[in-house]
Amino acid sequence: MKSLRVIFKNGVFVPVEPCSIPEGTEGIVVYAGEEATSVSWWNRLSLSDDKKRALKQFSENLKRRVFYNDIKVVEKDEGFEVFVLVEDETVALRPAMEEALKIYEEMGVYIPLQVISERRLNRWREMGSSVYREIEEGVSIK
Repeated sequence: MKSLRVIFKNGVFVPVEPCSIPEGTEGIVVYAGEEATSVSWWNRLSLSDDKKRALKQFSENLKRRVFYNDIKVVEKDEGFEVFVLVEDETVALRPAMEEALKIYEEMGVYIPLQVISERRLNRWREMGSSVYREIEEGVSIK
């Protein structure tokens, strides 16, 4: 027996990784229920469960590719924004954007993303920037 990651979309299980299964192959689906969504930050965000699941998946995927200090979600009237806080934004930018794009392609959730170095964040703090305050007050999904 082999396993395959899928997402349930429009009433159909769609693979989220490459596979070569013959047409008509039968299988059993075991899915992660609500207990899989119970992370410490889940109830601190007022976003839809679809968006929260996408953020959780984004955080888990990014962990494998980028060393980050934190991921902060800032909710605004019109939606949300994600800030990935890293030491070197030039190294982290591309993999972070690729992971956000993958989430959009697999789950249909757009993640508005900024990759910010700690140096830049500290400069905003020193200047008394409102962006710094928004990020600091954001919800950590690390």
